[in-house]
Amino acid sequence: MYTYEKFNVRLFPWFLLVLGMAFTFSGMYLEAGILGTLGALLAISFTGFSIDAERMMVRRFDRFLWVYIGNWKPIEKPLYVTVVRIKLSGRRNTPLPIPTAGMGKDARAYKLNLVIEGKARYIPLAIGNRIEMLEAGLEIARLLNIKLLDHTSHEKKWLV
Repeated sequence: MYTYEKFNVRLFPWFLLVLGMAFTFSGMYLEAGILGTLGALLAISFTGFSIDAERMMVRRFDRFLWVYIGNWKPIEKPLYVTVVRIKLSGRRNTPLPIPTAGMGKDARAYKLNLVIEGKARYIPLAIGNRIEMLEAGLEIARLLNIKLLDHTSHEKKWLV
């Protein structure tokens, strides 16, 4: 079994912490305790995926402390793993966390996909920096006995 996790800081739970502090100053201690506890527990999490090669199952998850949110899904016949370069816009206004690869107008990140046979065509697994995604792709390729396609530059290369 292979598991990949990435540290994540979420925006909404920080709002709960600030709201809890506001309730504390106004004397509403019970509400402040509830919101503060929820905010503290949910503010820091891990996101990632697990692949079970024996059962041919994949799970994309969010992990808060020891609680995993996400369910196992069967993998149709895997063809290959690919790492693809994506260009991030400088005007991107999505909620945090967003994948940031660096500063500048043409910042890049890399996406790890498991290409499968069937209607879905691929399973998106993770977004991160190039080296991390290639290492994770190599591990998955070895685990499932498939090839890894490096599509991080203008020329495509089969690595495994």
